[in-house]
Amino acid sequence: MSAIDRYVEAATRENTRRSDQSALRHFEFEWGGFLPASADMIARYLADHAETLSVNTPCSQLAALAQWHQTQVFPDPTKAPYVRKVLRCIVALHPATEKRAKPMQLEQLEKLTVWLDEQITREADGRERLACLRNRALMLLGFWRGFRSDELSRLRIEHVAVEAGRGMTLYLPRTKGDHAQLGTTFKAPALSRLCPVAGRSGRSSASI
Repeated sequence: MSAIDRYVEAATRENTRRSDQSALRHFEFEWGGFLPASADMIARYLADHAETLSVNTPCSQLAALAQWHQTQVFPDPTKAPYVRKVLRCIVALHPATEKRAKPMQLEQLEKLTVWLDEQITREADGRERLACLRNRALMLLGFWRGFRSDELSRLRIEHVAVEAGRGMTLYLPRTKGDHAQLGTTFKAPALSRLCPVAGRSGRSSASI
């Protein structure tokens, strides 16, 4: 792999690469399409799956196909007016409500925190107890700041500054909305209850 290839790969998010690869496999091997593709082939592909794919899936498939053609320096058939018209008609004729996961409620957060506190109390091994404290802090931090699981997994201790009783500052090198990949700084103020900074009784419990 050349230096240019390494930089290009680094600029593409891992989940985006997996999604694009899955879309290309679906187009080529499951549906039987060919690359490079024509606009007519793309339109037929969308039409064949109009009733079985969710609303967002055709757009994801088109994005992956467009990326492949642009990377391989072929004309992009997904930009053809005919393909765009077919996509608009599919969305209009097959509307679907986007499925969203139900948010955790405070009562559920309370029960989970109690269980985690019990785990921390029972753990005799110092290293394992610190791991339990870390897990509790990450869970509460994700709840209050609305972090995605992949964002929480990328947190590093050197990017976290905690001021007990007041709050913490967190830096994430990469977030979903950070398309320029400049990194984002977040503030998490200390709250009176169920907080990754202040803890249930106001003591510092953030052990990321």
